[in-house]
Amino acid sequence: MALITFMSDFGTVDHYVAAVKAAIVSESPTQPITDITHNIRPFDISHAANVLRNVYKDFPAKTVHVVAVDSMREKSNAIAIELDDHLFVGFDSGIFSLISSKKPNKIAFLENGKSTFPAKDVLAKTALMLANGKSLSDVGQIAEEITELYARQLKVTKREIAGNVVSVDHYGNLITNINKEEFEKILEINGSGVRYAIRFGREQFQELHTFFSDVESGDCFVLFNSSNQLQIGINKGNASELLGLSVDSPVLIEFANG
Repeated sequence: MALITFMSDFGTVDHYVAAVKAAIVSESPTQPITDITHNIRPFDISHAANVLRNVYKDFPAKTVHVVAVDSMREKSNAIAIELDDHLFVGFDSGIFSLISSKKPNKIAFLENGKSTFPAKDVLAKTALMLANGKSLSDVGQIAEEITELYARQLKVTKREIAGNVVSVDHYGNLITNINKEEFEKILEINGSGVRYAIRFGREQFQELHTFFSDVESGDCFVLFNSSNQLQIGINKGNASELLGLSVDSPVLIEFANG
């Protein structure tokens, strides 16, 4: 049987996470389940998509990912999709359009019924069926399209990369949609001797750091993280609070020769 992962905005104070897991293991006690996180900010599809996008490929192919975020959204159908040789079970809120630039290989709409707890009654049951080899056509009605949302796009020219904060993590670090590949491409276009300035809020930096510890406690760092996204933080501090920046705040890299 395939691995099941579980991510939600349920938190860990109440019984909701345990109830969903119980629905799975009561049917199949040996089913492997691993948590991604249950501390997604309530109803925050953007936060959930950023977390999922950065981790799902680290799991083995055929893993089934249960995504219970904003699960009571009005008129949001339960769905299952196949993408990048992984399976996802969640809600058609637009979240799955934000985790990859690729279209799903297959889509199935699930029967929601009248459940007030669809993560337990619908998603858990479907995930277990898929983990045990059932196809998408076995669990729902095959469809052609899912709801699509559009993430903020970079503005890229020879002289600047204009992006935004797309997520704030547990430590208050600001994760942007500026990626290392795009940055290095513009550096190469400008050639040797090009200087750059990274601007956000009232701050300006003219160099990138390699590690958080490159700066003293309380000082700001700017680096490309393990997912190759530009990240802004404060060593042992909360950058979002101290810099007054949050999701959608602009971040600019300007390039100048000479």
